[in-house]
Amino acid sequence: MQRDYITERLKFLTEFFKLCWLSVLGVGGGSVSLLLGPFDFRRYAWAGTGLGLTLVLLALLWHTHRKMLRLWTELKMIGDKP
Repeated sequence: MQRDYITERLKFLTEFFKLCWLSVLGVGGGSVSLLLGPFDFRRYAWAGTGLGLTLVLLALLWHTHRKMLRLWTELKMIGDKP
């Protein structure tokens, strides 16, 4: 029971991790492309918002990665028991 829960949780977190990476690439790329145009306050405001969101997504990625590592070691410990 515990082993099945951990494996399903790891599968979910892996898919969430992939989605976050795609979001980081999309939002970060869009924000950088806004900075490449001519100066306009609204463009820079949207680019700053996008870069802030990218930082939040990177923090979420870091947290998810640590949680995945914790679950992976817990799964290995369950597998070592006879």
